Amino acid sequence: MEPTVDRPAPQVTVTDIRTLLDSSAELPVLYIHYGPGDGGTEAELDVWAAGLVYQPDIVLTHATALDLLGEEPNSETIAAFLPKVQKAVDQMISVRGM
Repeated sequence: MEPTVDRPAPQVTVTDIRTLLDSSAELPVLYIHYGPGDGGTEAELDVWAAGLVYQPDIVLTHATALDLLGEEPNSETIAAFLPKVQKAVDQMISVRGM
């Protein structure tokens, strides 16, 4: 099941990854936040401390991003990484929609 109009997948941006890398939260993660809407179908990406996030909604951890991108990745490096993260988001939205 793919993301649908009823449950569109949020688009991952360079800004999302930069926010994760620059976060001062304890063990920051990029996660899918389900907001208001019929059954919580509106989804967006956010960064917060891992201990305060529902684990199945975590898309990417700070540690993994650093491992894959390095300490100070440039925008081109991050942009090349976005399709992989987007694929994970799309799949997570699809699974939750079942």
